[in-house]
This record gives sequence, C-alpha cells and structure tokens, in this order.
Amino acid sequence: METLKNSRDFRRVVEGGHRKYLETIITYRLPNQEGKTRIGISVARKTGGGSVRRNRIKRRIREAIRRNAALVPAGEDIVIVARRGIETAAFGQIEKDIIRSCGGNPGEKGD
Repeated sequence: METLKNSRDFRRVVEGGHRKYLETIITYRLPNQEGKTRIGISVARKTGGGSVRRNRIKRRIREAIRRNAALVPAGEDIVIVARRGIETAAFGQIEKDIIRSCGGNPGEKGD
C-alpha cells in the first residue's frame, strides 16, 4: 500500500470517486490504472484542533487500515476524510467504519 501525496491526486479522487459517509469518516474511492492501492488521509483543522491532535487522528486511522489491510481493495486510490467527533470516538468505531468503507462486514477481521 502506498500513500497519496499530491493535492492534485487528492482532488481527482474526491471529485471523481465514489463517496461513502460513515459515522467517523468519509471515504472516496476511485480505480486507478497502476494496480496498486494508494491511500490518503485528510484531517481538517476544524475536525481535530492542533497538529498534535490531528496527527493522532491520522495515526489511529492508519492503524485501523493496517489491521484490516486484507479487506482494502487493490488497484484503487482511496481518500479518507475525518469527520467531527472522530477524536472522541472509540478505536473500535473507527476500525468498524474502515471495514465498512472497504465493503467488508464489520464482524469480520482482515487478519
């Protein structure tokens, strides 16, 4: 799994991708031609406050993705946008939303 780094790539996925609203996150998914999965995470200042809090939110999202990597579809660009309230959400809720956004059942694990 790679990361999306360009603002141009983020914009392309957000504008042209399939959108899914969940409790703690919004996901945008768009197939790519490279066959690799690339993920970008965005946490707005309004959502998480200072940089320390925003980075903690990003770490929690990355860990949820890492734990469920088997469920993440291959060959897609994915942008995950944190919603307000994610800072106080339990890790289990974030993980459940990651699983749902990948099309999995929240009861199954990607181990």
